[in-house]
Amino acid sequence: MKLMTTYRSKIDHWLWIAIVLVILGSLIVSLLKEQAIDLKLLLVMCVQLIIPTFFVVNIFTNTFYTIDEKKQILRVKSGVFVDSKYDINKITSVRETHTWLSSPALSLDRLEIKIGEKRKVIISPNNKTEFINHLLKLNPKIMVE
Repeated sequence: MKLMTTYRSKIDHWLWIAIVLVILGSLIVSLLKEQAIDLKLLLVMCVQLIIPTFFVVNIFTNTFYTIDEKKQILRVKSGVFVDSKYDINKITSVRETHTWLSSPALSLDRLEIKIGEKRKVIISPNNKTEFINHLLKLNPKIMVE
């Protein structure tokens, strides 16, 4: 039996398309605003394209959720900005949601995990049923709504 299991985030394909359109759209608008394009302007525009692309690719390749059975910890990782750890024994409930709230989730097919009285995290594991069952195995007191 594995002591650590990683669940990748489910990815909505329309999200890829929307992000690419926003990045390319902003580049096109910048190009159309300029009277003349020189090497310096082209370099600036490339940098404007590369930086957001780096962060987007990083988020899409590094959004996952790890259950560490030995430490009883749920780790939520998304890109370079989100790396949180939650005590599985403090999780009180899990429920499905389709909220648009910003969260470390690449799909709107999400789970809201309530930790204690006030904390919650919204994630989108690829296999929600397996993920919930894994949490329940470690903490059978979790209420699934």
